[in-house]
Amino acid sequence: MNYKALIFDYGGTIDSPGIHWSQLMLSAYRQHQVAVTPEQFREAYVHVERTLGRYDIIQPGFTFRETLAVKLQRQMQYLSHFEAHSHAEALEAAILDTLYTATRQITRHNRDVLEQLRRHYPLVLVSNFYGNLNTVLREFHLDHLFTLVVESAQVNIRKPDPAIYQYAVDRIGLPADELLVVGDSIKNDILPAHSIGCHTAWLTAKDDTAGDVPCNYKIKTLEQLPDLLISAS
Repeated sequence: MNYKALIFDYGGTIDSPGIHWSQLMLSAYRQHQVAVTPEQFREAYVHVERTLGRYDIIQPGFTFRETLAVKLQRQMQYLSHFEAHSHAEALEAAILDTLYTATRQITRHNRDVLEQLRRHYPLVLVSNFYGNLNTVLREFHLDHLFTLVVESAQVNIRKPDPAIYQYAVDRIGLPADELLVVGDSIKNDILPAHSIGCHTAWLTAKDDTAGDVPCNYKIKTLEQLPDLLISAS
């Protein structure tokens, strides 16, 4: 298939190695010996994400580091374990540094892949974000790569609503079946994109089988994408 454009998710796809951000954060907590169960963390994570989506807490000028700091602070406030911790601020700073350093490294690597792809395809970004995605793209020197950025906070549509992908397809002006959507989330990326006729590439670092997932391709890293597209054309 000779695709005419590529559509990427952002969080979990470009800024992580195909691992959902909740898992990255939980891993960082454990690295710093924080005794929180997956269930406790999941509750805090979901609560904070809903709060940030509901209120204008993240401002358009916030960098990714500032955004991540807000998330960690509110997660720790939500969990009584952190409220009672005598070194909560130092712990928060240490986790922030661990996560941000890892994000910079993987984003730098994936930027090289995107640069390679941009020579052959228009690149589009479709993301659930807080209104500061353009600031984050500049922070990581990604802003020149995309011909179109569709951010949920700007268009008032959130994944998994397929309308956000349809909005991007309409703006691109190409048939959906000539576009490849690349994302790490089955619920937020693969299923809604598939439902409007796009081809899909599921990015997952896990050894999951595609099974009943309606994806055209399964990749473990973005680095696999250029060779995959050459073989598919």
